[in-house]
Amino acid sequence: MRHPSVPPVRWLAVPLAVASALAQVGGSIGRAHASGGHVGALGVVLLLLGPLAILLLNRWPLVPLGVAITAAVAYAATGSRMGPIFVAPLAALVLEGVRRRAEWQSRARAARAASQDRTRAEERFAMARDLHDALGHRLTLINVHAGAALHTFDARPDNARQALTTIKAESHAALEEVRSVLDRLREPGAAAVRSPGPTLLDVAGLVTEGAGVRWSLEVTGERGEVPASVDAAAYRVVQEAVTNTHRHARAHHGRIRVRYADDTVSVSVADDGTGPSREARQESLADRGGQGLVGMRERVEALGGTLTLDAPSAGGFTVTAVLPRHQGLPR
Repeated sequence: MRHPSVPPVRWLAVPLAVASALAQVGGSIGRAHASGGHVGALGVVLLLLGPLAILLLNRWPLVPLGVAITAAVAYAATGSRMGPIFVAPLAALVLEGVRRRAEWQSRARAARAASQDRTRAEERFAMARDLHDALGHRLTLINVHAGAALHTFDARPDNARQALTTIKAESHAALEEVRSVLDRLREPGAAAVRSPGPTLLDVAGLVTEGAGVRWSLEVTGERGEVPASVDAAAYRVVQEAVTNTHRHARAHHGRIRVRYADDTVSVSVADDGTGPSREARQESLADRGGQGLVGMRERVEALGGTLTLDAPSAGGFTVTAVLPRHQGLPR
């Protein structure tokens, strides 16, 4: 197997092969002449075989080392005068060590680069998902309130004024969300130190933003300590479900339930809408760039939770998420 990303081996192979050939051939011939003998043609070939094999180390690792050792043993078996016949095996061994180290360093660099790429991709995905969750909800409310303002502008100007006030507040909040994401894009390390996002304690804000749907909120159980990741994921599920109710359900009433149990935190959003069927709602959610149902499910399942959808025969639509309460907390 060839490893093209280890240049030290390529540059060292030639000088090591030449030096080994000179040492083995020159040293063995010199020693033979000093003792009144000589080195035959076969001996010279065997002495050169190891150094020549070194040149192939980059293409076939370990092969040159085996060839050099075999050639040295074969030379000794010919009965020729012994000389520095193990220079080539030693050089091949050193070169193999250099090759292995260079290969390890190359793989380590590739692994670090891949890890950095994954981290950047995860950060981009998280920012895109957060931006979708926040802006999707706020823009939906702006759209609903704008329609209400147009509808009541002449007959009920106070209601229209209230709708316009809500639009102003929501558009300001949306701009802040965009600025926050842009700041994180400009500063790569900002994602890790950004200010905490909304939690289940902020769900009441979603209830007061009804815009045509009368919402009720029910919270049961002791909140206690909830991991930030679970808190944020549960809030985003509620926010997305409320947004989808406004977009698709044609509902009059909605109910949000938050339940803190010993081992789980669960949220559910139900409406009495007469909008599309469950299959149509699921398809609509899934088709929105992977940010609707898919985004909710990914958030929940990433924390070991479950997300279920239900469309009772009597009508309406319910989204329920159950998350492990102790995710990320010592137990």
